[in-house]
Amino acid sequence: MSFKIEILDEKKNPLIDRVELKVNIDHFGNGTPNRLDVKKKIAAMQASDEKLTIIKNIKAFFGSTQDLAKIYIYENKKELEFFEPFHIKVRNLPQEKREEIYKLKKKKENYNHLLDFGEQ
Repeated sequence: MSFKIEILDEKKNPLIDRVELKVNIDHFGNGTPNRLDVKKKIAAMQASDEKLTIIKNIKAFFGSTQDLAKIYIYENKKELEFFEPFHIKVRNLPQEKREEIYKLKKKKENYNHLLDFGEQ
């Protein structure tokens, strides 16, 4: 899938040790790109760790070929785990892992080993 990303706003949040981005995603001729594809492209653009990059939301507009997204790039795993809610962390994982986490959570079993966000 081909799409272009333009960074509209970039803020450093030193209190939380993260960079907060507001981006425009242009996907002319295609549907809204997958979160994981956007995550890979942003991590490559910002030279950051893909595991510490969180797509907070993607706002799609009906009939438009452009979307707005809010993206957080954390400096370390500890801050990401503390500040991001469970559903956002799970949403930024591949489909197979998401399904497995929800199955384990439903059975009330431990799923934390699947929420892998890299080294400290």
